Amino acid sequence: MNIRDIGNICIVDICKDTISQTDVQKLHKMLENRPRSRRLGINMRNVRYVDDSFYDFVKNWKEEKKTKAAFFNTEVPVFLQFYVSGMDYFVNIYLDKNDFYNDRRVIVRRRLKLLKSA
Repeated sequence: MNIRDIGNICIVDICKDTISQTDVQKLHKMLENRPRSRRLGINMRNVRYVDDSFYDFVKNWKEEKKTKAAFFNTEVPVFLQFYVSGMDYFVNIYLDKNDFYNDRRVIVRRRLKLLKSA
């Protein structure tokens, strides 16, 4: 895991295929001294599984920092985990880093409802 600072954006590159509780603790320590006004982007390119403690970290980040974390390059298995757990309420998910940098084309979860026929 490494952190890059680009202007007012903080990007975390995760180089493992799973995010465990120890990784979350390490990430929390790494981000502890970062300014609050920065946008946080997490590159999820190699991640295939996310532990529940990561969900708690993301929810707490939103509550403490008053801003959503953002994921980009999310693999399908992780995206499905986020969809099932409702994580898109706490994070913005982008297709790639360019969309994240420019803050456009956020993947939005849409709930489909059956309409009663008239």
